[in-house]
Amino acid sequence: MDKLIEMSKEQILCRDCEFLSCKGIRLYRAWRERLGYYCEHRDQEHIRNYFNEHRLKKMPGFVCYNNKNYSGPAIKTSPAWCPKKRRRVNKNTMNNADK
Repeated sequence: MDKLIEMSKEQILCRDCEFLSCKGIRLYRAWRERLGYYCEHRDQEHIRNYFNEHRLKKMPGFVCYNNKNYSGPAIKTSPAWCPKKRRRVNKNTMNNADK
């Protein structure tokens, strides 16, 4: 029980996630380049469903852009559609239902 409480206090960070991938360089305003970061989690169906339910039309699984000169994504935590967040929430709600 204590372990579940500790896990729920931890933040899920995209920069530490093994499913985050950088997919190429995109030109921005012709003189700047930026990197696109995407989530390649196994549960792509959850991501697509979240985007459809919330009427998000562009780039399912897109996390953020960042300048080519910086390492890692320019996001502090993780998006609302993160499959890891979903899994943790489901575990916590199941434990609360047992009480």
